[in-house]
Amino acid sequence: MTTETNPTTQPVKRFCDYADSELLKLTNEQLNDSIRIEAVMRGINPPITLPEALRRSEWRGYSKPAEAIKVFAMKAGYRSSEFGWLDEALAHKATEGMVVIEDCSYPTPHTKIKGGEVPEIVIKWVGVQKSVEKGAKFEEYMDEKMGEFNKLRDECLERFSSVRQAAYNREVALTKKAEYLRLANGDEQIARAFWAKVERGTWPE
Repeated sequence: MTTETNPTTQPVKRFCDYADSELLKLTNEQLNDSIRIEAVMRGINPPITLPEALRRSEWRGYSKPAEAIKVFAMKAGYRSSEFGWLDEALAHKATEGMVVIEDCSYPTPHTKIKGGEVPEIVIKWVGVQKSVEKGAKFEEYMDEKMGEFNKLRDECLERFSSVRQAAYNREVALTKKAEYLRLANGDEQIARAFWAKVERGTWPE
């Protein structure tokens, strides 16, 4: 009994070691790996995807917090005041007996007391000094040879695309050949005559 070797289980080789027929059997992952191996064999750094934990490594150092003053401002609905109090008790006392006045334009311009909205006191932080950070940070991983790798990648993919296009063109030609033979009831001479009238290129063998 003969066991057929599955090409997807074979070790991946460098791209240039593959024959055209072998390239057509590669999965997308194998194609990518073969290009990376080709880069390594030529002394070019392949792109490396860093693990999430490594990319988000903890920043450590000295951090001086920003300084801010707590201000108690007034808010009614979606509107808040452009003034406030530094004393919370005084802010709440100022709202006693307060109502919300609304200007209306329909049907005629007039002013009314808007019910349902009770003024409230909200806290706003007014910054007086920015934060300062100084610490040990990692230098971000940078691949200085990405340009070289991209050039190699494009070179490999140009060949791969050419091989696939040639294989596709041949399959199309064979499909057309079969159709002309069918129309000619299997007579190859008649089928060739059909081909010569409408197709470009030679009769596929």
